[in-house]
Amino acid sequence: MHKGIFANMKERPIKKKKRHGLRFLAWGLLLVPAAYISVQMVQVLRTNYQTQTAIAYTMSDTILCDGMLAMQEITVPLEGTGVLGYQADNGERISAGGEIARLFADEAGAQNRLRAEKLTQELSLLERSQQGVGGTDVEALLHQTQQSVYTILDCLQSNNYTGLDAARAEIQLAQNKLLLVTGAQEDFTARIQQLTEQRDAADAASSYTPVYAPATGYFVSAHDCEKQLYTPEQLAAMQPAELQQALAQPAAENDASAAGKLILDYRWRYYALVTAKQAEKFAEGQRVGLSFPNLSAEALPASVTGVSVDEEAGIAKVELLCDYINDTVVTLEHEKAEITFAVYEGIRIDRKALHIVDGRSCVYVQFGNVVYRRYITVLFENEDYILVPSVYTREENEIRLFDQVVVQGSDLYDEKIL
Repeated sequence: MHKGIFANMKERPIKKKKRHGLRFLAWGLLLVPAAYISVQMVQVLRTNYQTQTAIAYTMSDTILCDGMLAMQEITVPLEGTGVLGYQADNGERISAGGEIARLFADEAGAQNRLRAEKLTQELSLLERSQQGVGGTDVEALLHQTQQSVYTILDCLQSNNYTGLDAARAEIQLAQNKLLLVTGAQEDFTARIQQLTEQRDAADAASSYTPVYAPATGYFVSAHDCEKQLYTPEQLAAMQPAELQQALAQPAAENDASAAGKLILDYRWRYYALVTAKQAEKFAEGQRVGLSFPNLSAEALPASVTGVSVDEEAGIAKVELLCDYINDTVVTLEHEKAEITFAVYEGIRIDRKALHIVDGRSCVYVQFGNVVYRRYITVLFENEDYILVPSVYTREENEIRLFDQVVVQGSDLYDEKIL
């Protein structure tokens, strides 16, 4: 009896050990797939592939610089004091003896002149409204109004406000004719008489002294330009270091005795200060584009007429000749410029996507979960992007528009499965 009891006591630890073994085996089976999944997740997170879409783009080979404009100009003298009312726009070509401005004794006289001119325009519009009304189609007038509204919207969207007044006048003209055609208004005789009396009264209260152009040239008002600090001859004779010093001088306002300036020639020069390294891009006779980004994005055609390098100082003076003038250029004296050597169109790729394989430039593109190597021909590049031709050429330029280009990822190779 006692022997059986001791026998049972010895058997119990053996069963407990078996249970512990099964438990460890179960945990081990669970840990194997968990470890596998963890390794895979670490691999995926470590790789972290990123792509960018290849898009159509335009890139320019440009440099930014500081410089001065050299123009043959004369000052338009102003005799007396008062309020100036300009009759000529900036950049407008005025013949010698042409009226540039009107000098009023006070602000009230200038305001009356503006009122008289505005009333004259309104009278002209009313007189036009009464001409050729018979047989006018209502639909045509409505269409004219609609087109003028579209013109105004286009002007506002493009920040080109020069056509706003003309479009507004066309709307008013169409509306006036609609009143007459539909019988809502018999005529504008009474209105014309009233405005004529107001115009004559404003005209009588606005005496002035005219200011005439002393020569033929392109006008710019004294309010919209700076005083000339250096003549074209002085700028032409400057060495690079001297031009650098001249550009450090503060701008000067025009004298109170000046109504404005006349630019005597449509040809002018821009003297640019660049680095000696940048000067290597210039050659005499070379055609470039010249723009002033602080004022306008329009690039003007110019040619390189001289390059002077100061090797010791590491700077250079570049002389550009331009034979195009506009209402922006005439206002400039000292201005930063953008010089464009070439403009390229193609497909843009992030520079981080570039790889060199066996001495050839290539990128990797992703289709589904596979990446493929694509060779490229570099058309133009800067610090951030590469531009390639938009035409596909096998083994030379294999990128197509909207390809998903890999810009981040490790251990890339052709036909790699992600």
